[in-house]
Amino acid sequence: MKKRFACIWIFFHAAVISAFLISLAFSPEINFATSLFDILPPSSSLHEVQSADAALASKTGRAVTVLAKGETFEKAKFKAAEFYSHYVDSENRLNADYFDSLSLYVNSNSVAEITYWLFKNRYNLIDDETCELLENGGAEEVAEEALASVYGAFSFSDLSVLEEDPFLLTERSLKRFLEGGALSSTSMSLHDEVLAAQKDGLWYVLIRGVISEKGAALTGKNSTVRNIYSFCDKDQFVFSGVPFHSYESSASAQTQISVISTISLILIIVTFLFIFRSFMPAFISALAVVFSCGIGFISVLLFFRGIHVLTFVFGTTLIGTCLDYSIHYFVNWKGNSLCRTGEDVRNHIFRGITLGFVSTEICFAALFFAPFPLLKQVSVFLFMGLLASYLTVIAVYPLLKNPELKGIAVPKLINFQNNKKTLCRYKKFVPFVLVIFSVSVILINYRSFGIKNNIKELYSMSDQMLQNEIMSAKVLNTGSSGWYFIVKADSEEELLQKNEELAEFLNSAVNEKKLGNYLSVVQFIPSQKKQRKSYLASEKLLPLAESQFEVIGFGNNSDNYENNYRSLEHGYITPSDSDIPASIKEAVSNLWIGKIGDKFYSCVLPLHASADEEIYFREYASKNEGIFFVNKVKDISAQLDVLSKTMLLMLLFAFIVVIIVLCFCYRLNLVIKIAAIPFMVTVITTAVLFLCRINLSFFPITALVLIFGLGLDYIIYMVEGIKNKAGKTENLNNFAIVLSFFTTALSFGALAFSSFAPVHMLGLTVFAGLSAAVLSAFCLTED
Repeated sequence: MKKRFACIWIFFHAAVISAFLISLAFSPEINFATSLFDILPPSSSLHEVQSADAALASKTGRAVTVLAKGETFEKAKFKAAEFYSHYVDSENRLNADYFDSLSLYVNSNSVAEITYWLFKNRYNLIDDETCELLENGGAEEVAEEALASVYGAFSFSDLSVLEEDPFLLTERSLKRFLEGGALSSTSMSLHDEVLAAQKDGLWYVLIRGVISEKGAALTGKNSTVRNIYSFCDKDQFVFSGVPFHSYESSASAQTQISVISTISLILIIVTFLFIFRSFMPAFISALAVVFSCGIGFISVLLFFRGIHVLTFVFGTTLIGTCLDYSIHYFVNWKGNSLCRTGEDVRNHIFRGITLGFVSTEICFAALFFAPFPLLKQVSVFLFMGLLASYLTVIAVYPLLKNPELKGIAVPKLINFQNNKKTLCRYKKFVPFVLVIFSVSVILINYRSFGIKNNIKELYSMSDQMLQNEIMSAKVLNTGSSGWYFIVKADSEEELLQKNEELAEFLNSAVNEKKLGNYLSVVQFIPSQKKQRKSYLASEKLLPLAESQFEVIGFGNNSDNYENNYRSLEHGYITPSDSDIPASIKEAVSNLWIGKIGDKFYSCVLPLHASADEEIYFREYASKNEGIFFVNKVKDISAQLDVLSKTMLLMLLFAFIVVIIVLCFCYRLNLVIKIAAIPFMVTVITTAVLFLCRINLSFFPITALVLIFGLGLDYIIYMVEGIKNKAGKTENLNNFAIVLSFFTTALSFGALAFSSFAPVHMLGLTVFAGLSAAVLSAFCLTED
């Protein structure tokens, strides 16, 4: 028997580890996700454009804004230049380990580059006002305005190209680009080759960048945010962008989880040493936990090629369950005089831990069917880790030599034989009072009863990060509304035309004061249809070319002008052109998603929009094919509501399956009593959440699934213990249950002190639920 169990243990571990090592040969890259945003499910309303939204998030999710501040402009610019030179060397080479792009200077070369590009495409990029003027017979007005600019005190255009652009079409386009604010998308203005603004007596200089994929790592030496924080004095800079929030949330969560878990583990080990008076149970149990977590970890990597940090948070459930098995084994190993060998101990606890194992695995397996990658990871981690732990207890532990001296001093409070009369008197009264109290709390708060998810509640900024965002919003005045449009089409040209249709709608919204401004790729690169319209409108200037050249002193150059015009007839520009100026390409890249599969996608960002007008914009998108309105906060919160309801259905399904299994093991009246307990646990836990002002949302509901899996173990252990009327043995069983609860509650109770909302909710819910479950288990004690 020993050899058979040992062979099963060896085969299981060897199979999992070998499969993982083989997978590394074919797919060596592993992704460790730590961002809060990585755990959020995709919006259900974005099913058609989910891949495009993910691609957009990967771009914007790595974009950062840094403001260098100082009492004077010179000081602010010096700090900004110091920051810039830290990542860009003297030969203007960017450190690709940290950034894909980084911009500070808007020098004459940048303007010249834009001007030359506009000059090359001057016939195709005429603004709407000029185009309409030309189409309605206003060519003479355009010519006169050009002459006024040429002979005026200041000209915005490069007069060296007058021989080819006598109507200053380039100047008109350049004014639209620079005065319209599309290139900076902020209220900042150009000062000494940098974008700067003054606010509340301080100067701010703008630095914008996109963090590289390698630098986006939130841990390790290549973390860009970590490098920025180590290099910069936080009091001299203002930081804004998703990477800073991701770093803050994940760093805080990882630190708290590490500290809390370490302290909990130390307390558990000390408890083991105190109770068993031996180092071996503590050491073996800790080793079993490490093995189980290791198997769970590599199983997740094997299935998903990556793992999220919150998978480890949920994985703390595994630690408690593994220790439960170890405790039940070592309590009988040390205290049960009837168990003379390891096989005796295994035989004594085998039925109890096997039924507990099966019921818990059913609950963990149910998580795998949730349409949510994080829960699938959690399911695999817990399922495989628990299987490893179970096999370790029944296959490896019996190989340990039993102690010669048996005996554990069971505390009087847990000695059920001595307290039987008292317990019989109050065992039904206590849970009844708790249920009545809990129902009363729920009824008092009935208006807030229901599934409510709000992703804003999952993360609260630190005071410094909050001040950074407030100041950044004041200085930049970008007016981001938090929602946007995704546009989908079958071709690049169709996509640009759809963007132009949307732009017309947004222009009307601006005129109606429902919107301040917006950003769209067609503000930089129009569709070929519109470029063609612009080109044909420019033809109205050909009859005036001869007189225009004469007035500005170039003689009769009209033939060359017309030949040049005709040669550019099909010179259309597209968002994918390689000669687009860097500053325009940067602006376009944030909006142009490009081709994914057989479709093309882009993004349009409304600015300075009132939240009250959201329905107005959402309705427009719903009525126009290929245009999708996205409000990530609302949409994902709604999707979490759907997932929460799905989790409740899975919990019900797991409950039914477990009850069916128990029907084959216990008599019907006992199964009915066991079946009633999860309802009591759910009611009490829900009341605790209300008292703590926590909504019945995704993380507490997921915790209920874990509670159901863990709580049934206590009930099954108690039922198995009730069968044994051997006095001391029953007391040992009760003591093992209390000790199991203590170690698990210690782990989760400590997590409840975390400031990271998902961890806090998980810890508090599991602690409250398990407390109710263990109380329920002891109430099963027979008279």
